Amino acid sequence: MNRLLSPKWLLGIGGLLILLLIVLPSYLVELLWMSAVEYEAVFWKTLAYKAGLFAAAFAVVGAFFAANFHYLVGQLPPLWASRFAQQGEAPQMGRMQLTRGHLRIAGYGFAAFLALTFAGSFAAQWETFLHFINGANYEMADPVFGNDVAFYMLRLPFVEVLQGTLVAMAVLALLVLGTVYVLMGEMEVQGGRLRVRPSVMRHLGLNGVLLLVGWAGGFLLDRYELLQSSSGAVYGAGYTDLMARLPALWVLFVATLALAGLLTYAVWRYRFQLLLYGAGVYAVLFVGGLLVVPSVLQGFSVEPNELERERPYLERNIRYTREAFNLGKIQTRSYPAQTTLTPQQVTQNEATISNVRLWDPRLLIDTYKQIQEIRTYYEFYNVDIGRYNIGGEYRQVMLAGRELVQNLPTNSWENRHLRYTHGYGSVMNLVAQQGEGSTPGLLLKNLPPETDYQELEVDEPAIYYGERTPTYRLVSTGAPELEYPQGNDNVYVSYKGDGGVPIGSFWRRALFSWTESDYNILLSDYPQEGSRIQFWNRVQERIRKIAPFLKLDQDPYLVLSNQRQYWVQDAYTTAERFPYAEPAGSRGRFQGDSYMRNSVKIVVDAYNGDVDFYVMDEDDPVLKTYRRAFPGLFKPLSALPKDLKSHLRYPQDLFDVQTEKYRRYHMQNSQVFYNNEDLWTRPQEQYDGQQIKMEPYYILAQLPDEEDLEFMLMTPYTPQNRDNMIGWMAAKSDSSDYGELVVYELPKEKLIYGPRQVEARISQNPEISEQLTLWDQQGSNVVRGNLIVVPIEETFLYVEPVFLTAEGRDAQIPELRRVIVSYGDYVAMEPTLRGALSSVLGTRIAASEEGVVEPGGVAQAPPADSVTADSVTADNVAADNVAADNVAADSVAVAQSRPAVRTGPPPELEDAREALQRAQQALQDGDFSTFGEEFEALRQALEEDQSQQQQDASASDTTYSQAGGAAPAGSPSETAGTGPGG
Repeated sequence: MNRLLSPKWLLGIGGLLILLLIVLPSYLVELLWMSAVEYEAVFWKTLAYKAGLFAAAFAVVGAFFAANFHYLVGQLPPLWASRFAQQGEAPQMGRMQLTRGHLRIAGYGFAAFLALTFAGSFAAQWETFLHFINGANYEMADPVFGNDVAFYMLRLPFVEVLQGTLVAMAVLALLVLGTVYVLMGEMEVQGGRLRVRPSVMRHLGLNGVLLLVGWAGGFLLDRYELLQSSSGAVYGAGYTDLMARLPALWVLFVATLALAGLLTYAVWRYRFQLLLYGAGVYAVLFVGGLLVVPSVLQGFSVEPNELERERPYLERNIRYTREAFNLGKIQTRSYPAQTTLTPQQVTQNEATISNVRLWDPRLLIDTYKQIQEIRTYYEFYNVDIGRYNIGGEYRQVMLAGRELVQNLPTNSWENRHLRYTHGYGSVMNLVAQQGEGSTPGLLLKNLPPETDYQELEVDEPAIYYGERTPTYRLVSTGAPELEYPQGNDNVYVSYKGDGGVPIGSFWRRALFSWTESDYNILLSDYPQEGSRIQFWNRVQERIRKIAPFLKLDQDPYLVLSNQRQYWVQDAYTTAERFPYAEPAGSRGRFQGDSYMRNSVKIVVDAYNGDVDFYVMDEDDPVLKTYRRAFPGLFKPLSALPKDLKSHLRYPQDLFDVQTEKYRRYHMQNSQVFYNNEDLWTRPQEQYDGQQIKMEPYYILAQLPDEEDLEFMLMTPYTPQNRDNMIGWMAAKSDSSDYGELVVYELPKEKLIYGPRQVEARISQNPEISEQLTLWDQQGSNVVRGNLIVVPIEETFLYVEPVFLTAEGRDAQIPELRRVIVSYGDYVAMEPTLRGALSSVLGTRIAASEEGVVEPGGVAQAPPADSVTADSVTADNVAADNVAADNVAADSVAVAQSRPAVRTGPPPELEDAREALQRAQQALQDGDFSTFGEEFEALRQALEEDQSQQQQDASASDTTYSQAGGAAPAGSPSETAGTGPGG
């Protein structure tokens, strides 16, 4: 019994308990989960990589330290224990005397501990090892060493791990051995000289040689680090790097090996004078080669002629950075940016106008919460943007899934884990449609979900797997699960899907009780045969458990397809060692990454939790590496259902990185690049009273020179430190040309207003400012939403919604009160988008009914854009004919001369139009008496309209300014802005 209670036995029993109670249960749970999602092979392959690295590292490191400690104990002097003896007895540890045998056992135990430490950190490098043994080629060589680019991204990192481990082992061994030898009296200073026995010196020297060999290998690898150098004007190896630092690294590599040879000679011959000389020379070479010579060359040769010296390296930097972030495939087009926009152009681009996004997702989420959460146990976490064919029309929509709240009103264990197991349904609206009370008109709403469109119907609206699904759930138990509320009662169901891990047996319930630290799983009477436990329920959490090597876009988005609900997650393959490529940034999720591809689309079923990985980029070498390592993990894109494929969109995180890179790397001339002569930036916009960087936005529009609507992600550019617009980038999302990047460059000789300038013009407009100030009173806030730049053929419209919100965050329902449109020099604010368009164009813009056509219906034909007159002819009454033509012309002129302040024609002009039509009909019928009466009525209507205009002008302090003249303004309570008027 005493033997079992000895320290070494207690240590072994403790380790075994840790293994049995912590490590094995967690691996067993992961295996059960991976089997449930049908990725068991991925689990075993990953475990094999980890276990293989752990075992190899443990064996090598353990043998290394065990051999060192074995030799160390053998070098102790016969009376070593006398230094620590008490009253002539050997020291003890507990009841055990520290004999050599016991010391060797302690040394082996310490070696095992160090081996475990190294092995654990080494096993954590399993992904690096995976890259090393499965790495594919990029088929592009670096310009300095001629290696394939993939060598730096995929293979070099593991070689560096090996070199670093070797150095760390040698350093740690020297520290431990030196400390013990000093404590044992085998190394000491006597008479000002270091006294060390030759055998001890050889032992330490051998480890020193190992250190120097590893150090020399580091200099070889440091050559490759020059390709990521950022010390000069070039990112990557520049003139000084290749002319000074690279030769110095070769010299230091040879010098380090020579120093290792001198150390070997010194410790075996016990002659150290030559070693001291060699160390001095080595120090001079180190300081001179890596510090002095590069600094002198940079200061006296490169800096006075920097552009000329660095030009070829700048060209490499530009070329390889564009390749690394896929900027080289961007199509560049000229955009004339015409300053005229006609009503006919607007009418021809009706589909674009009908899809201009008015609802700001940052505010719409609050509206959803107030009008569609319905019960306190539901919550909307995020608004997604997509496009659907609805009623035969291609429309842009916004939608959100109704998920469970994080903390239930009555947060008992039974409610949290058994009864409230899932969210239910989603809500959707058109981006440009306004419903009652300045809230969005909903296409999909309520509980159970209601919609008039077959395309939006879902067979199983329950959301068991979502963006923020809280904690684990037990489903298909004896406890009924809340489906949705209905009147004063609730509808209950039992889960019928196959999501989750079966938990019917006692042993499985015991296992999950232990791993979840929740014994209610074992003690509850509700779990039964067929019950399941659903954990790792969040979309990104599930994906990371299967493929932790993929980086995920921050926004998974909800898609309704084939009468089911799915989450689509964009995933990226990244690398840090692309030669000459400047990394994505010094902060953020992609910090240090110098290569990035959106190579994978991941689809997660919201009901069953099924996870499918689809290949988007067959040529990506990083993805090829993962496909070699896990052959069954990735599916070809052709396996993705067609309808679901039509909802894929270009990811915003990748677009952010690419737009940030392109702002400088669109300059391909090395001199222009060096001088930053044409540096672009993303513009600023005003939101909630603050200037913020404008975010890219999805838009459904027709690109210039293209015939079809295109769902795309776009952002404008302005010159650095300037506010005028210089260009804009769009990323296409529709399947026929998915992933194409297009940059439209604007003429530099023209002033094209940028978003910040448009924001300033809006703020400076007296009518708009007056109205917004009036609303922005105690108890309410005015919020100007996203400023959207809308390309219309060869010109731009700027559209900005204006919302009214209550102060504070409680019960806030943002209302869309006005829409501001800016075009050229004109700005107008109206209750509707078409009203604002009518104001800035000076012509009534009308089209098919705003919103989506009724199911199975047809959009109505648009009414006339302006008042027109038919040709009036009568051979026998030429004079009257001329008079009628003049009247018609006068009516059109008067109608068009009215200021663009109304949402429709005034009553006087409506009377004039009716009188004109009756007069024309009478003339054609030869009824000259009626013609005379209607002609007089027409004249009176026009005179009344002219009189009303004069009254409006005298009653208003506002003006509509335009080059060369002014026009009277309408009532600020109805409209505000500047437009062409007449």
